Amino acid sequence: MPPLLQVSPATAQRPQPPPIIIKEITVEGTKRVQEAVVLGRIKSAVGSPFNPSLLSEDIRSIFNLGFFDDVQTRAEDFEGGVKVTFVVRERPFVRDVDFAGNKAVKTSELQDKIDLKLGSVYNPVDVQRVVEKLKDFYEDEGYFEVQVTPNVEKFPDGDVRVVFSIVEGRQIKIDRIVFKGNKGLTERELKDALATRERQYFILRGKVQRQRLDEDVERIIQLYNDHGYIQARVESTDVVVDREKALVTVTFTVVEGPQFKVGAVKLSGITLLPESEVRRQLKLKTGDVFSRSKLRESLKGTESLYSTIGRASVDVVPKTEQVPGENTMNVTLDINEGPEVFVERINISGNVRSQDKILRREIPLHEGDLYTLQKKERARQKLVNLGYFEKVDVNTQPGSDKTKIIVNVEVTERPTGIFSLGGGFSSVDSFVGTIDLAQRNFLGRGLEVSVRLRGGGKTQQGVIGVTDPWLFDRPLSGGFDLYSNTRIFTEYRYETLGAGLRLGHPFFEYWRWSLGYRASQDRISDLSDVAALSTALLEERGTHVTSAMSGSVGRDSRDNVIAPTKGGQGALAAQFAGLGGTERYVKTSAFITQFVPIWFDHVLSGRLEGDYGFGWSDKPMPLFERFYLGGPNSIRSFKFMQISPVDDNGVRVGGTSEVLANAEYLIPLPFGLRLAGFYDVGNVYGSGTSFDLTSLKQGVGGGVRWQSPFGPIRVDYGINPNRKPGESFGAFQFSVGSPF
Repeated sequence: MPPLLQVSPATAQRPQPPPIIIKEITVEGTKRVQEAVVLGRIKSAVGSPFNPSLLSEDIRSIFNLGFFDDVQTRAEDFEGGVKVTFVVRERPFVRDVDFAGNKAVKTSELQDKIDLKLGSVYNPVDVQRVVEKLKDFYEDEGYFEVQVTPNVEKFPDGDVRVVFSIVEGRQIKIDRIVFKGNKGLTERELKDALATRERQYFILRGKVQRQRLDEDVERIIQLYNDHGYIQARVESTDVVVDREKALVTVTFTVVEGPQFKVGAVKLSGITLLPESEVRRQLKLKTGDVFSRSKLRESLKGTESLYSTIGRASVDVVPKTEQVPGENTMNVTLDINEGPEVFVERINISGNVRSQDKILRREIPLHEGDLYTLQKKERARQKLVNLGYFEKVDVNTQPGSDKTKIIVNVEVTERPTGIFSLGGGFSSVDSFVGTIDLAQRNFLGRGLEVSVRLRGGGKTQQGVIGVTDPWLFDRPLSGGFDLYSNTRIFTEYRYETLGAGLRLGHPFFEYWRWSLGYRASQDRISDLSDVAALSTALLEERGTHVTSAMSGSVGRDSRDNVIAPTKGGQGALAAQFAGLGGTERYVKTSAFITQFVPIWFDHVLSGRLEGDYGFGWSDKPMPLFERFYLGGPNSIRSFKFMQISPVDDNGVRVGGTSEVLANAEYLIPLPFGLRLAGFYDVGNVYGSGTSFDLTSLKQGVGGGVRWQSPFGPIRVDYGINPNRKPGESFGAFQFSVGSPF
């Protein structure tokens, strides 16, 4: 039997003291911070027992608010219990932040780099973080000698002004970039992949930027991955500063590892397309050096192929596996073809002035249509070619299920109205004064309205034009032009007054037919002494009335009508005059252009053109309808209309046929500039000159293109490489617009 517990009489009779109860809790020392904020952080409560341990936790909680430099408690007798007071000392607030000594970097830029905001609680730790952040920023810009000192000035009410005094020092430039450990790739190949440069623009030394160096490490690894070194890594990036010369040497130490080649390339999951069609999209072949970029291109090509049949949800998963004991990677593409995807909704945003309908009618996608990547890209291309927007983005997001997709069109509008009053110069008309008033998106409905007045020593021009690209809300463009032109040539004065009507309609993907009618009154007068000896010009002197119908069929697949980089344009056109009036003639023309992107955003472009015309009903082609070459849009080694058959007196009388070919090579430069090299060849025949393709005029030269706010401006100089007696060495050409 266990022993009984013995309780002494003294222990049994000792009374327990009653607990001390908190009767009131107050806060002392607050100025800006409300008492409720402090009381909301404590666990002690009125009516609960006084607990020193719990009060210690309350002190820590209040201090962690970050508003106070000091927090203490005071307990005093109060109404049979205690009154607890939390005594706080508030930190000052930051009333002003300023910088002193900064010269290379603007104050506004420094303010954007720091987190210390006006009205925030002053905290020395936060200020020190700002100091380190400013130092990092300056060092990223190459200022390794920078010194940043914070100064705190107190206002009478206790708030502070923080001034960061900066001594920037010298910007230390890159002297050399060195690679260690590279054997499979040359130093030149590695340097070409870097954003960091030893010299910028071949003159100025490059600056050290840490962020750029971090990005360069990724570029080096990517370059190695694209050359089969899939285990390559950058072991270290060292920046050694020569402070005496203010120069830096950057050293990348690389570990290449073995080079891998492609083994077997397998495809799985294909049911809807022939495997040979899918394999044509693959950029990797057995025996090739393995490349991750080519693997990504293969995935993209496969996804694009499936998108042509409406399978935008296709999922292509690449799997790579090393062959045991060999530096070979087998590649397998697992293809989940997925269901057909339809457009659930098209969202348009950013169009402030332009009505939704003028965008939607250009988009070859509608709710419920089968979605394809080609239609998405075509939608973007057509919106860009409207010329209403500075930026067009067409993106997609998943719809309500796997068979649906949402298309988001985001645009940034550009000013489409033009009003200019001024002067200019062109190689054709010399100095001219101009007044232009145009609106390409009138009332936000896509209407094009323009008035142009132009006057100079050799030309006067007035044109009023109106075009509705969607007449009656159908894809039928219609418009009219009223014009009056006068041009003074060396041999005669030419005046024309007329009006024209236009209709056009698209068909298929890139095609359009057009019809037109023109009625004009043309007058040739003021023949020069030499021209007066020309029988052809004497017969043309006087007033002519032309009533002509025209028609054309064309295809335009250019990615951008203002500055194309790919695609092309072609057309067949004919004009018949004789529906009334005094003139009887037929003109036909055909041309084709092509733009091909090559390396580094360079563009190779070309044009072929042929024209032929004849008079009928015993009427010759009128002088003002005949063909001439020379000038900024044909053979650029000759002045405007300088290439022409001549009569017995040496007067240019125009031809009845012409051929023309142009080739251009464009190199992009910064600031919207491009360099151009060109070669032009062609000739005009008729009026006693037999058609002979071995007798051609040539032009070779170069120029500059500028994508200005008013359109593409061109400056060219063409040299005549096969100069004949009486011909100039070359010609200077200045114009607005693309050459073809």
